[in-house]
Amino acid sequence: MITIVTGPPCGGKSTYIKDNAKQGDIVIDMDELARALIVGDVGNHDYSDEVRSIARAARKGAAKQAVIAGQGNRLGVWIIHTDPPMQDRANYKLAGARIVECSPGLQVCLERLKNRPKINQLKVEQYIRDYYAVR
Repeated sequence: MITIVTGPPCGGKSTYIKDNAKQGDIVIDMDELARALIVGDVGNHDYSDEVRSIARAARKGAAKQAVIAGQGNRLGVWIIHTDPPMQDRANYKLAGARIVECSPGLQVCLERLKNRPKINQLKVEQYIRDYYAVR
């Protein structure tokens, strides 16, 4: 089963996966990929645009391979994709993926953000506001 988990920063995507994934499932999380690419302790979303670009490319390649591996078998594949464009959503659905949106609302996300000291608060707040501005 392939599951695409969408939603704003601080929306509960990682928590949803932790609560639902099984031992041995594949989880593709751009933030985890970005942290794996750099030396040092950085929080979620607190990395350079260059690292973000490389992590996005890694996520895209990993997601493509994981979708192929997850089709028609019992392998659990979880992909965090904050706000996939319509074409990506269509491709995920063609592959048989289900899409789960974790979107608790602007105020809940902003409250959760206050409890994450390792995050660049202003940058992530803007990501959250941008996410909800188009909804």
